[in-house]
Amino acid sequence: LGLHLANSANAPSWARFADRFPWLLANVGGGLLCALISAQYESLLEVALVLALFIPVVLAVSESVSMQSTTLTLEGIVTGLSPKLGAALLREFKVAVMLGAMCGGLVGGIAFVWQGQALVALTIGVSILMSMLTACLMGVALPSLVHHLRLDPNVAAGPVTLALVDVATLRLFFNIGGQL
Repeated sequence: LGLHLANSANAPSWARFADRFPWLLANVGGGLLCALISAQYESLLEVALVLALFIPVVLAVSESVSMQSTTLTLEGIVTGLSPKLGAALLREFKVAVMLGAMCGGLVGGIAFVWQGQALVALTIGVSILMSMLTACLMGVALPSLVHHLRLDPNVAAGPVTLALVDVATLRLFFNIGGQL
């Protein structure tokens, strides 16, 4: 999550700030990249404003599933029980397909009932499925990469993964939405 638990218990406020703030910059950077991506799709949002209503839910489910995958990967690294990268990616891919299909179907169905637009509902459902697949795989791959580079995956993986997942999710969402 971007902090060292062992260092924060008795540390002064300034040290706790210095430990946490650099990792929050990953989220700020990701958010600013998402704002730039959104600006590139301004004309799409003018035509299909309803898509903008669902950006928060698309980002939220992607972030959540990436943190679940990241947590499981970190647990495997710490315990030494993590499967090889290919096996871990395949395992999470299978789960991500089910999670993405259910969340995408649910939110897409709600979008259809609410807005009555089948193409918009399909766009939202497919976007959620694809973004959750991407987020799950990034949640495995990024902590594994950070660990392989002999950096602390417990600190770096969460904020970096979240920022990259947000950017990838928004790009997928708008690209799929652009096919309307």
